[in-house]
Amino acid sequence: MTSSCTIHWHDVPVQQRLSEIAPAQVESDVRAAALAEAIFGAGRGHRLFVYVTVGTGISCCLVQDGHPFKGAKGNALTMASSPLSTVCTHCGAKLRPVLEEFASGPAIAKRFAQATKAQNRESPERCEGVFRAAANGDTDATEILTSAGEALGVSVAFLVNVLDPEMVVVGGGLGMAGGLYWEAFQRSCREHIFSDDSRGLPIVSAKLGTDAGLVGAAAVVFGQRPSSKANYAYETN
Repeated sequence: MTSSCTIHWHDVPVQQRLSEIAPAQVESDVRAAALAEAIFGAGRGHRLFVYVTVGTGISCCLVQDGHPFKGAKGNALTMASSPLSTVCTHCGAKLRPVLEEFASGPAIAKRFAQATKAQNRESPERCEGVFRAAANGDTDATEILTSAGEALGVSVAFLVNVLDPEMVVVGGGLGMAGGLYWEAFQRSCREHIFSDDSRGLPIVSAKLGTDAGLVGAAAVVFGQRPSSKANYAYETN
């Protein structure tokens, strides 16, 4: 495994050890979901798209010709875990915002809890409660969901600017939630896409929804890949 950020298994032969129990393959959740969307979902028939998953965490995967791109070391999936260090032009403060700590499901719930605690109000433990509060007119919930969606849009627009995909597919529990978060995300993303001819690219929900990872894991196990005769949306020059 290539990272010990969540579990201390760097340089541990996880697949080999699991294979001693039963045949096993190891794949990241976002790449598995991206593969599922390429074979069966919203990315089917598209030569180049970016899959973004938003839920407990936030991650991404470029898919080219139906194959999730792994990168040199298998790390081409991190988009929201590192600080985006900057300096405030007004006060000079050094800022280290981390997208996952601002726009993911747990982060939204935490931010709302902090806002309600200051007002001696009860707060929901999960992000779903923040959506319900916003639907009932809670201004704190509305602001938090809107700002979180806008922050996600900035990062996804950066991916579009760098990778030039033909579409963006968004999955994960929060990514599929719709409402204020989705609207703010789409609006912000398009505002931050640089090229005029890319600004209108399709930004769609994952067709397989929250089942994409499970379907993709099965595809990995059975070695299923998109057909070489897939009807792609366009041909290369």
